[in-house]
Formats: sequence, C-alpha cells, structure tokens
Amino acid sequence: MIAVGSDEEIFKLAEAGRTKIIDAEGHPVMPGLYDSHVHLMAASASELPGPIPEFRSLTDAFDYIKEKAKTLPENEWITVPYAFPTRLKEMRFPTRAELDAADSKHPVFYHAGPAGVVNSKALEVSGITKATANPPGGIVVKDPATGEPTGMLRGSPAVALLKRPKAVDDDSPPNAQREALRKMLAMYNELGITSVADRNTGRDGLDQFLALQKDGQLTMRITISPSFSPSGTREEIAAKLDAMPGKDGRFGPTGVGDDWIRVGPIKLFLDGGMLNGSAYMREPWPKGPAYQVVEDDYHGLLFIKPDQLKVVLEEAAKRKWQMTAHTAGEGAMDVLLDAYDHVDKQVPIKDMRWCITHANFPSQRNLELCKRLGVTADIQPAWLYKDGTFMVNTLGEKRVRWFQPFKTWLRYTTIGGGSDHMIRTNPIRSTNPWNPWLGMWITITRATEGGATPNPEESLSREEAIRLYTINNAYLHHEEKDKGSLEVGKMADLIIIDRDILRCPVDEILRVKVFGTIVGGKVVWSK
Repeated sequence: MIAVGSDEEIFKLAEAGRTKIIDAEGHPVMPGLYDSHVHLMAASASELPGPIPEFRSLTDAFDYIKEKAKTLPENEWITVPYAFPTRLKEMRFPTRAELDAADSKHPVFYHAGPAGVVNSKALEVSGITKATANPPGGIVVKDPATGEPTGMLRGSPAVALLKRPKAVDDDSPPNAQREALRKMLAMYNELGITSVADRNTGRDGLDQFLALQKDGQLTMRITISPSFSPSGTREEIAAKLDAMPGKDGRFGPTGVGDDWIRVGPIKLFLDGGMLNGSAYMREPWPKGPAYQVVEDDYHGLLFIKPDQLKVVLEEAAKRKWQMTAHTAGEGAMDVLLDAYDHVDKQVPIKDMRWCITHANFPSQRNLELCKRLGVTADIQPAWLYKDGTFMVNTLGEKRVRWFQPFKTWLRYTTIGGGSDHMIRTNPIRSTNPWNPWLGMWITITRATEGGATPNPEESLSREEAIRLYTINNAYLHHEEKDKGSLEVGKMADLIIIDRDILRCPVDEILRVKVFGTIVGGKVVWSK
C-alpha cells in the first residue's frame, strides 16, 4: 500500500490509463482476514472420492453404516469419518454393541480423530482380545468386570492395531489434488481470507503450494507449519532439524520464504483431543458413556514425555525455530509451558514468539508464564460453538469456566483465531467450520450451537474480534509489519464487505458478504 487517505488524496496518485479504480460504493474496506490454523491439503482433497456426510446423531451414523453395508463385499471395512461425540444429539460415542447391531458382517470403525470405536468384527479380524496389551502411547479400553475390549481405542498407536487396508489412490486425474487445492483457496477468498497458517505441513504440501505459485494460481499467502517427529536421541533430533530445510533450503527454518509462501513454526503433537476425550487433563476425565471412560484415574494421553520434549525444544531453540504444539488439555499445557520455561533459561525464547496450539484451559500460572515468556496462543472459537454445551454437561461449569477465556487471554498475551479446518469444504458444515465471520461472532457472543452462553464475561468487543483474525494472527507469525492492518508500506491485502460490522446488529455478522478480495493489489475474488 502506497497511501491511505481521502478520495481526493488517493485520486492524485492515480495515473491515467494505468490505474484501475475500484469503487466500493460506500461499503466498508478492511484488512484481509487471516486464519491461524488450517489443514489445506487434507481438507481440499477430503471429498475428492465423494461427499462426506455430516453426522448429527448416532442414528445418522448407523444409517450410514447400513447403507455402506448394502454395497460392500463382506469383510471390507466401513469407516464412519470424523464423527465426534461432542457434536451428536446423544452426546456420546456409540457402543460396540450398537455398531454390531448396525452391521456385524463388516468390520466397522467409528473414527473420531486419534481415537474411535470398533465393532466385534473389527476386533476379530484385527486379533484384538483381552490379552492385547496397550501399545506405547495408546489404550485398548477394556471392561473392568470382564477384561474384554469395549471397542474403544484411544490414541493413534491403538488405532494402528486395526488390520485395515492401507489407503490407496483413487482414480482421480493426477492434477486432481492441485485443482481441489486451487478451488479451496478460491472458497477461502470468497469469505475474505487472504492469509492462512497451514499446520502440520509436509514437504509434499509445500511443493503443491510452490507449484500453484509458479503457475500464477496462488491466491492467498501461506505460512507453513512443518510437522516433526520428536523421537530419537539428542544427536538424532539435532540431525533431523539440520536436515529439515532440504537441498533447496525452502523447508526451514522459521522465516525462510517470500511474501507468498514462508516457513512458520514447527508443530509438535503433545496430547490427544478434546473432541474424543484423549486430551491430557490436570483432573481425571469423568467416567461415563460420553467418552466411554471406565477408569477411575484417566487423565488422557500425553504423546511426548516431558524430558524428551525439552530435548526437542532445546535443539530447536539453538536453530532459531519458532515452535508450537497441539496442546488440547490443561495438563498438556502445564507440561509444554514448563518445558518452554526450562529452555528459556538456556536460550531466551521471547523474541521467537513460541506458541500454544488450542490452549483450551489456561490456569493463572499458565497465563503468567505466557506473559513472561512472550508465548502466544492459536485458539479455535468454533470449538466453543460446536462443543461448548457438551463440555458444560460433561465436565461441569467449574471446569468449563476456563474453556477458551478470550478476554482473560488478551490481558496476558496475543491470541489469534483459527478454524482447524480438516475435512469437507463447506464453510459451516466442515470439521471444523472455517467461516471467519462465524469465528468472530462466537468470540463476541460466546454462544454455543446448543443454545448456551458459557462465561459471557469472556466475550470480546467487535474490535478485538476483528484483530483476532487480522493483526493478531500476523503477530503470531512475525508478520505484523507486513500485513494485518491497512497502513502505508504494508501488503495490499484488503476486502470490501457489505455491512459495517462495528455497528450492525451482532447476528448480522454471520451474514456478511464479501464484495471483493484483493491480495497484493490484485483482485482474486469479486461478487
């Protein structure tokens, strides 16, 4: 942007025959929006084989299984994809017996991220019995009375015990993934998104983005967050970090790249998930059918031991990597921040802006550590909307008091808004909803899909909500000098919208339409 000012001031800069004039016709112009947490490769390709239904009840899931069973040969696997109990009418996982009743001739896997439930046929073909030991990092849940597997598997290592066929490529054309990615970017542009942080990116994902950029089809700015395996000795960790940039040097460390594609923080996976009851919590998860917890002292899953985590972070800090970690439960947040504090005593991390991804239940000590260490947080407001009612019913109001406390967070550090968009393409019905206007509305109203309003004192102002999806996300990724606000010298990433979201009735924010999206001074979408 070379100038910001009145019509008179701007028209003086226009060059006849060379300058394209865009008349916003009195409509508001604001910075392009930034989503701090997406999974573009997986989301864009998720429906290439066909539409994925949204499961609103167990009946929906059982009907899906029955329909699949009609056409699949016996013994072929049926998977119910990404059906979280927090989003079902019944607010619980199905039981093994219920899956048996839906279909007993096919192995069935009710998939809910790094956890799920299987029917008896799936246990049989996988050889999972009462004698099966828990794999490291996973749990085969067993009935306390009989010792028999209940069908619930927690953690990817437990899910890996299933003898399912490996995924095979579909018959889509070779360029189908890239075309699906291009279309997904266009959908993001239509809702005003001009920048995203793509979390858990592999080298193949970077190559896809680079190919789109080379062909002139990249219509938003991408900050990639490389995945990293934390296993190994200190020497092996160091060697893996040194090898990460690759021969072309494009895959790290943090800051490598250009205005369109740059490397952000390494992302680790520290614990399980809130939506399937495997997040690592300070207090035990409550027993009961919601998450099929049968243990008296089940706290969830911690995937990286604290001492190993410190080794990884120490070596990353030496190489000036920005870091973040999937940290869904408050127990995991304690472990992560203790490790950050440990590293800071050796290599100061404040200027690196290390981050916490999800950061759902901060304690006072967590907040104070974040302030002292300069740690930021990547928050998913859609979880409050989609899962907040379930959380209140399952965990109780006292524990949920600190579930996504937006206002309190801002008193201590910078937080940004992200969707964690994983599958499907619809902006509202995806897992997770990625409509940024919905995200802003949630932070302002704290309304849940179930009609609750937990902890309204944590609501944000409209200005604060906008900042979550603009300048705050730029700050999270060391980009606040280049994007996130309309200022001279910053990138010309801006949008024209149909209403004044600072003054319109609050529910109208859900209905915002974008008239035009401009990235780098070029119109990439217009109504």
